Amino acid sequence: MPKKAKKGGGGKGGGRTERLEFLQQRAQAEEEMAKKREETLAQFLKDKLEKEEKNTAENLRKLNEGWRAILRQTRDPELRQEISIFSQTFERQLEGLDSVIKVGRCCAIQPVLHTDINVFALSTPLPVSLFVVQDLVCDLQEKERQSAHGRRAHLQRLEHLWALHEKWMMFVQQHWENGMQQLSSRFNSEGKQMSAHSQQQRADLEDAVLTVEQQHKEVMVEIHSLHSNCIGAYEKALKQRDGKETLKEESLQIQEALLFCCRKKEEVENLVTREQLYFHITAENMKEVKELQESVIQLREKLNSSQTENESKEQDLMASSNEVNKKNDELRQQLSQGRSAARKQLMHLTIQSNNAIRKLQAVIAKGEKVLRVAEMCRKLERKHEKVLTSSSSAAAENHRSVTEEEEPAKESSEFPELQQLRQRVNTALLLRHALKKQREDLSRQNQQLRLQLRQQVDDMNTSDRALDAHHALLTVSRAPTTALPLNTTSRRNITRAVHAVKHTASPKKI
Repeated sequence: MPKKAKKGGGGKGGGRTERLEFLQQRAQAEEEMAKKREETLAQFLKDKLEKEEKNTAENLRKLNEGWRAILRQTRDPELRQEISIFSQTFERQLEGLDSVIKVGRCCAIQPVLHTDINVFALSTPLPVSLFVVQDLVCDLQEKERQSAHGRRAHLQRLEHLWALHEKWMMFVQQHWENGMQQLSSRFNSEGKQMSAHSQQQRADLEDAVLTVEQQHKEVMVEIHSLHSNCIGAYEKALKQRDGKETLKEESLQIQEALLFCCRKKEEVENLVTREQLYFHITAENMKEVKELQESVIQLREKLNSSQTENESKEQDLMASSNEVNKKNDELRQQLSQGRSAARKQLMHLTIQSNNAIRKLQAVIAKGEKVLRVAEMCRKLERKHEKVLTSSSSAAAENHRSVTEEEEPAKESSEFPELQQLRQRVNTALLLRHALKKQREDLSRQNQQLRLQLRQQVDDMNTSDRALDAHHALLTVSRAPTTALPLNTTSRRNITRAVHAVKHTASPKKI
């Protein structure tokens, strides 16, 4: 019977150890699976957040590109229409100015001849006709109508763009809220699954601990029963040995007792070895129980840490959602600021365009005035050259007449050759001095006129670089601030020099 008990106890102990090892392996595998699930969930959430950030950035970029494309499409025909309008108005202004120039040319420049001094004066220009003023008034009214129409169209398109932008923002916000709700629902469901799984693992571990404790109690009961049986058999053998009367019987009984004792000793030794084995097994079982308790404690700590991590992750997710909401608010503020800045820029551009139109009109008027002055200067130069040639020929004739009349007086004078030489030298010096002054004045006037013409040509003809610039229509150079008057002293100097020669020769005639 005890041998059978021994076999049964050994089989039960091996099955229990295998079951404990299996439970430990299963707990470790479940822990690893839980860790992997947590890691995959964290990675999934990170990837989801990165994808959402990328999608938001891409959506913003697409939105900006679409808005810019729409703005380009709307502004391109407007700018082309404005350019055509500006070109038409400029051509009309040129035609009106050409008509004004023609009217001015029709007004003859009448030369006024002075008796003593050969100076030419310009007659006063006639007033501008009424039809030119009416054309200018009509052009101004057309410009005002065109500018008002352009502003109305621009405001309507801006309102349409604002409505489209608000619709797109509402769609994006709704999509974002749906995504956040899906993420929160997934996270809650996975958290519930993990908590249920951890509770199930905890219940399995408690069942395993209870089974191990029951097995340990059964083993201890079997050990105590075997020990009590051995002690009872030994006491019975002693009583039988004392109860025998005869020596033979005693000897036989003694021999039998000895044999029985040897057997019992062997059995006791076997029982002692069994007890030692049982004690060893119990110690191992206790160690295993302690290890299981430690594993249970570790599992509880891990569960607590996982709960804290889940709470921290929930807090991080809430913080990230708050940050995303803040970013959305900032983006809305930036969009509103961009709208206000765009409005201000548009108002500033309209003001600058109006100022540029006015400046261009002033520059064109100044250019026409400069062209008139240039034509007048050319005519005066030609007339001045004619006067110089006539004055030089008159001076030569006067000099010849003076020399012919003074030939009889030379014979009477002491040094007639010196007087002739003096007269020639004086006339030559006076002519040279007058010509020097004339040349200086003409060179100065020529430089001034060239500078003015260059400035006017540079202002009227915009270069290709200016047209390729960002604000091509607003490039206006500065108009000349000072217009130097023409110096007319040279003509008077020449005439006075000629008359001085005549007056020097006249007393000798007398």
